[in-house]
Amino acid sequence: MTDPLEPLRNRFRSRIADDRVELARLTASDPAGADMRRLAHNLAGSAGTFGYPALGAAAAEIDDQMADGSPPDAASLDRLRQRLDEVEQPAP
Repeated sequence: MTDPLEPLRNRFRSRIADDRVELARLTASDPAGADMRRLAHNLAGSAGTFGYPALGAAAAEIDDQMADGSPPDAASLDRLRQRLDEVEQPAP
């Protein structure tokens, strides 16, 4: 049986490299800004849909921190970076 979400899942995975670059840029330049919140929010919403609940949870953690008016903490940013790495380069 063909997975109807597979084309979208493939597009999501191919976007991960760009998201990693954007995360690094925002972490260095504006970790508490609207673009960081948008990145986290978008990842939190889409990662679980495409089968990456750990990535979604890491992104949601940052989104939640920022919703409370706080900047994302270093540990949360590290977790998000690690989860993006896992999706981009899955274990053999």
